[in-house]
Amino acid sequence: MDKISDKYPKIQLTAIGALVKELLPLASVFDDGCFSLIDLDNDTVGLCGIINTFARSKSALQHIEPVVIAISKNNWNNVTPFVFSDRADFPFNNFPHLNYEKNNLPPTLCLTREDIDDWYAEHTLKDYVNLVAKWLRDAAKGKLMKLTENDEFEPQRNHSMDHILLRVSYMDSLLENKKESECYLYSITVPKDSPDIAYGNEQNELLDSNAIGVRLFAGRDVVDDNWYTHYPATLNDLLKFIKSYGYPFDIDSLKNICDEKKVYIYFQLALLRPAKIIGKNTAINYLCFQAKVEDIVHMNQAASVEEVLLIDFTDYTQAKYLSGTPDSVFCKHICILGCGAIGSKIASHLHRSGIFCIDLVDTDSLMPHNIVRHALSSYKSSSFLPNKARAMKTHLSEMFYGMPQNGIKAYNKDALEHISQTDLSTIDIIIDATASVRVMYGLDTITFPNKTRIVRVALSEGGDVGVTYLCIDSKQPLADFYMEILRASLINENVYCWLKSERKNSTENIRIGEGCHSNTMRISDDTISAHAALMSSAIRHIFEGEQHNRIILSFAHLDFSGSMQTYSLPVMPYQQFSCANDPNWTVRIPADLLANIRLRAKIAGQKENGGYLFGHIDYKRRIIYPLDHFMPHDSHGTKSGFRLGTSGLKDHNKKIIQRSIGQMEYIGDWHSHPTCSLDMSAIDIATCAENVLPQLKNGIGLCVITKINSSKFFLLSK
Repeated sequence: MDKISDKYPKIQLTAIGALVKELLPLASVFDDGCFSLIDLDNDTVGLCGIINTFARSKSALQHIEPVVIAISKNNWNNVTPFVFSDRADFPFNNFPHLNYEKNNLPPTLCLTREDIDDWYAEHTLKDYVNLVAKWLRDAAKGKLMKLTENDEFEPQRNHSMDHILLRVSYMDSLLENKKESECYLYSITVPKDSPDIAYGNEQNELLDSNAIGVRLFAGRDVVDDNWYTHYPATLNDLLKFIKSYGYPFDIDSLKNICDEKKVYIYFQLALLRPAKIIGKNTAINYLCFQAKVEDIVHMNQAASVEEVLLIDFTDYTQAKYLSGTPDSVFCKHICILGCGAIGSKIASHLHRSGIFCIDLVDTDSLMPHNIVRHALSSYKSSSFLPNKARAMKTHLSEMFYGMPQNGIKAYNKDALEHISQTDLSTIDIIIDATASVRVMYGLDTITFPNKTRIVRVALSEGGDVGVTYLCIDSKQPLADFYMEILRASLINENVYCWLKSERKNSTENIRIGEGCHSNTMRISDDTISAHAALMSSAIRHIFEGEQHNRIILSFAHLDFSGSMQTYSLPVMPYQQFSCANDPNWTVRIPADLLANIRLRAKIAGQKENGGYLFGHIDYKRRIIYPLDHFMPHDSHGTKSGFRLGTSGLKDHNKKIIQRSIGQMEYIGDWHSHPTCSLDMSAIDIATCAENVLPQLKNGIGLCVITKINSSKFFLLSK
């Protein structure tokens, strides 16, 4: 067997100085327990040995493989070694993980997917030799590409980057499933002032530029797992390769369209791999070569052809692949209300993830101060104070090539006006990024299709808290979500501290604006971006798995500057009732709270039972929200009556007011009627008038009468 190492002079251990101490322990890795040395150059020694690959008869490798490991003589700890096979007939085309020849040496083994210099910075020479042995043993088993474990295929590497073709590709995803072979021609432009960089668009079939692209494909049945290390160097080599591969190519037809304007031909040889290419969404990989038209016309077969690095412009399908965007959301129609700091960044995140059908709605103009933290980092002076939605449309529409027509739309309209005039059956996700209480309540009045997901995003506490409502059940009002935040404040310390610091005692505490004379919040772009990224990620996965209504809270800088903590709060379903004595008033009560009250009634059996109710009252919309109840231990019930005790009531009431920052209060009582109707008795009416009404804020409250499976709600009012 001819060995490559035979071309180099042999050297003795005594000639390598201190390196000898590092090399001696490596002998055990080799099959016969020994090695020899060759002199590769002034600074590099070749460690020659044989490694047992445990290859079987069908393997492309031999049972024993000789290798040469090149090691720096004087700086072996910092200069990464490299390794190549020591036999001239090594089957390079069988193995994808190879580097190309350099410095007149054979192709070297590509040992890791990561940068080998980074790997070697944390490993020793012995680790390196063991890695070589592992590579050979994996290669012997055909497991360098672990395709059965969803591994992806290594793309062909270029020997040089002297020539580049930037390509707008629309076809690879279709090409890999095309049964027939094809030869497709399209126009390529080579700038005169930069002849080494060409531009091509596969949709341009007019061939009206100074170069032609020839894309060759052998059909979906020709799957190629060869790794090519020796590329055609002449026109004759290239034509032979094209013929041997079975591409449908007619050189005479190509000659006939080569007019005096054409200078170059770019041959794209499509290789269909057994798995997707690393970094691509398809299994199509290319070898690409540039030839001169004059050489083809005159059939100058000895003329050289140049290797070309093919670079695809990213389209939205590749963006989806690179971002890991789930198929469940990829083609969904999303409507974003509000294109301010948060809305614009979410729109940008979603579109960069490949989501291409987005409506942008905003009446506001992009002001100079917005540039500090908007997704649009600048705007043209010729378009003074552009509409935010339209400016974002321009920005997003120019992000990818091959965008579907009308994929991104902009509306300079009020959010609620737009929603009321839109066919809601066409929209899958509505994102309210307006930070407007008016818009939130307006959305609550609209009946959405069952499939619609509604998301509300906003910032609070000077921007340090990000709030995301994920409404999976579009029938549940967004106002319920804030009620769940109030409930959480009773037991969750972070929520309590947040509401405590906010100190804005309104029904909806979460808004962007800060101060009655301020048109914007003081907050850094990095903090907004951190919140927006988490919000976007939640939205991208909103159709994944079993989803329920929930609130995501992101707390920035809670422990230290730069920290981010995220919590998920479940949102309970609420049940709605009209007050039996005044249908103009509505009660919305969490289903779990109502179930607990009825359970307490059941436990009491034939005796009446009861407790105090605490919650929130929306006086403007005439909605009462019971959110908590308290049952004193000194209460006493009989079959025909009930006396509500007061033990612990004062402390509980104080806790409710404190933990909810005054947004929950005492709102009335509940008691059971196990043996009689759910209507208020004369005693109930008198008790409420004498004992309950005087304690109610604004003279409005609630009396709830319940059985095990049914309840009635009565408005208490002066």
